[in-house]
Amino acid sequence: MRKLTTHVSGLACLLAAGCTSVDTGLRNTVVLHYQHVANVHQIVFSAPLELPRRALPVHTVLPLESQGFWAVFVLCSLDATGANVPSFYFDVDRFHVRYGKQRIGPLRPYTLRLDDTADLNNRHETLAVAQVIAGEIQAGPSSQVFRHGYYPQLDYRFAIYLPRGLPDYSGDQLTLRYEGGQTMVLGNGYPPSDIPVAGLGGLGIASHCFP
Repeated sequence: MRKLTTHVSGLACLLAAGCTSVDTGLRNTVVLHYQHVANVHQIVFSAPLELPRRALPVHTVLPLESQGFWAVFVLCSLDATGANVPSFYFDVDRFHVRYGKQRIGPLRPYTLRLDDTADLNNRHETLAVAQVIAGEIQAGPSSQVFRHGYYPQLDYRFAIYLPRGLPDYSGDQLTLRYEGGQTMVLGNGYPPSDIPVAGLGGLGIASHCFP
């Protein structure tokens, strides 16, 4: 009973505003706090993207279907103070959105429209397109090793692409998960802004978490 009580009290502490450390009941767990800041429906590149297999450069990318979007998140803080957590390897590509039974992660081939045409990103182009999208939206490193400790106010921004939208989605915060290691990923509950067009280094998209 005492062990269960300790675990529950630790979880309550994590959900409370201002909690900055992991309780002994979560000594093996890294806790990541995030905010879902925006849903973006089109990305315009700051500089046209030249692709080897295309005669013309790519200026913009759009979702495969009209209801698709990029869900943009900010990693607010990271708590690796658990007694049994020596370090934590962060990789932005290990995040995914969980919606019902769907698990949506990094960009996949043939899921993205190029320049509002019927052309889709093929498997040879996908990495280059993903890198340019990250250059327009992402703030902070793509990967990093965090030593044991607490890291507040990280403000690492990144996007996860949802090519077909989500059934019955009403625009609320989406559930974010992380693959690799023992983690708990907690959103702060604020709903995202809806942004029709983004680009030019992420101008107009929030880059900081609300308290």
